[in-house]
Amino acid sequence: MKRQSKQLIRSLIHTAQRTVERYAMISPEDSLLVGISGGADSVALLLFLIDISNSITLNNYPAQPYLLESPQYSPIRIGVAHINHSLRGAESDRDENFVINLAKKYSLPCYTIKVDVPDFAKENKLSFEEAAREIRYSFYREIAYKENYSKIALGHNSDDNAELVLMNLLRGSGTKGIAGILPVRDIHHISSKICPASSPSPHKEMGNGKTPFKIIRPLIEISKEEILEYLKLKEQAYVFDSSNNDTTYLRNKIRHLLIPHLKENYNPSITQSLNRLSTIIMEENSWMEEETEKIFNNSLIEIEKRVSGEKELVEEKELAKESQKDEVNKRIDNIEEVQLNSRALKNMHIALAKRVIRRAIKEVKGELRRVSFQHIDDILKLIRSQSGGKAIHLPDKIRVIKIKNCICFRKESRPLREIGNEYDQR
Repeated sequence: MKRQSKQLIRSLIHTAQRTVERYAMISPEDSLLVGISGGADSVALLLFLIDISNSITLNNYPAQPYLLESPQYSPIRIGVAHINHSLRGAESDRDENFVINLAKKYSLPCYTIKVDVPDFAKENKLSFEEAAREIRYSFYREIAYKENYSKIALGHNSDDNAELVLMNLLRGSGTKGIAGILPVRDIHHISSKICPASSPSPHKEMGNGKTPFKIIRPLIEISKEEILEYLKLKEQAYVFDSSNNDTTYLRNKIRHLLIPHLKENYNPSITQSLNRLSTIIMEENSWMEEETEKIFNNSLIEIEKRVSGEKELVEEKELAKESQKDEVNKRIDNIEEVQLNSRALKNMHIALAKRVIRRAIKEVKGELRRVSFQHIDDILKLIRSQSGGKAIHLPDKIRVIKIKNCICFRKESRPLREIGNEYDQR
């Protein structure tokens, strides 16, 4: 290998190592499940992790891996996970076989699953993108749980992040969307309906959603061009997904048409600019979420949960006592209702009030998908209205009700169309 090639490989490894260290992605005792599609990004990620795990040297040029700076630590354990989405027939099977053989090459355990995404999406009334995402993350989490992997590593790069930021800008997203792809994030079990019949049976404790795994993206600050050069110098093959050229998908249209147009006619460094914007928004959004959590807890009137048909309430009266406040601030399994002080929300800055409302919805719903800007705006209007007893219906059987000086976010057991605007004091 030529000296220049060695330096290029070492440069990429060190860039990824700095990302790992900056975001505290990996500790020496971690074990990593790597999501591998067979494409360039995920294959490069696997090789990078193998490089730093085994302290590979480049013809006497040490990689100086971040994980092995202390000699008492053993190399990290790595496993490979692949999902055959059954979308491209023989090409999908080819990708699966490629990943299996790649894992064999490096003597790594390999976990695969074959699913029919369109059927799964139709059965569960999801879009194709939602179905693929939920299957993917559910499978990764299940394998991580059952095989004792502490982190899930994915191969997103800086180009992917720039494309997502631009896509979310076009969609009119808020700060969370413009922040792009988080280098590190938690993943919970999404829903009991997610595990397809063809997958291994999920562990009985997975459904509570309270045992998150970390998703890490060590290549998030490396460009696609650098990744392709890395694989070329490593003489490592990869597969190409033909659907990536299909510009009927918005993501592909942005990648192949819009970004090249912006580079040529507006800003040659548009990808770097979008990534810089992403970093700024991500940092500011992280701070705002911390502040929102404090305000949310201070605005709580009560949290209600049900265990074996019984309910437990934590009343606002005792919040002055630190011990009682700590009890309220604990996240309780199976929360079905959150009540906030509507007077406090009414007096908040509108931006903060919206964040607190989203936080309350997330508490009872588990996530915020299908909760729109209009939903949040309607809840704000309800809070500011003079009359009580009115209700707003949200997706997934979530009902928001105003009663006197309280705004209640409730997860109902019945379809909302059967309940109407009735309010049951329970």
